[in-house]
Amino acid sequence: MNFKFMLLAVAAATVFNSCKKDNKVVADTPVGTVSFKFANFVGENPLELNSTGYQYANENGDSFNVTNYKYYVSNVRFLKSDGTEYLCPESYFLIDHANTATFNKLVERVPAGTYTSMKVLLGVDSTRNVSGAQTGDLDPMHGMFWTWASGYIMAKTEGNFKGSGGVNTGYSFHLGGFYKFSVLRDISLTLPQSLVVSDKSAATINMKSDVLKWFAAPNLIKFQELNQVGAIGEDAANIADNYKASMTVTSIEN
Repeated sequence: MNFKFMLLAVAAATVFNSCKKDNKVVADTPVGTVSFKFANFVGENPLELNSTGYQYANENGDSFNVTNYKYYVSNVRFLKSDGTEYLCPESYFLIDHANTATFNKLVERVPAGTYTSMKVLLGVDSTRNVSGAQTGDLDPMHGMFWTWASGYIMAKTEGNFKGSGGVNTGYSFHLGGFYKFSVLRDISLTLPQSLVVSDKSAATINMKSDVLKWFAAPNLIKFQELNQVGAIGEDAANIADNYKASMTVTSIEN
């Protein structure tokens, strides 16, 4: 690991572990579980992979379909009304639309209480990007890793669009980069109601990811002009500014 990456790892650890003072679970504190259920959409329509034709349209009016959709959500934090923040340890989730088993995630041993908001990181924090071989959802075998220098692909979508003259043309957007032109986006999520964690019941958070948000404001994507992003750079960072609006909480089941 070179010196630049060492400094980066230390900085990331400082940011994402800053709430550790609130993160200890006292031995006799009741704890509960929180389940996450992810659902992927294109606007108001449930995402379908490998559909014939071009069933979707982006904000620019480009007709397209989707053949691949994967993304990371990590560093899940629950917040109470008094500002107390709990960071869920090892909360690294890979959602792959081609594998429905990845739609459901579980966080255990969350301190009982009422939480009014939530934060997540879209992507994998820089510390884990430079920490060597990973396992579970962070295993490179999932096809979401470039190299130890460039790190994880934080999110990707691929498919086809109707090109000039109606010709079938492929698009591929792979968002990566955690240093210069970082695509990591830390977001706060509004909860439609308070999340109540109890040792007597399991709560569920229903999440929605919207592919259309990749191509809309603040950086309108026109497939005729930009349809391939596969490296760290300004294009990936601009799409990440759009992508951060893709994740919402649709409901809470206490």
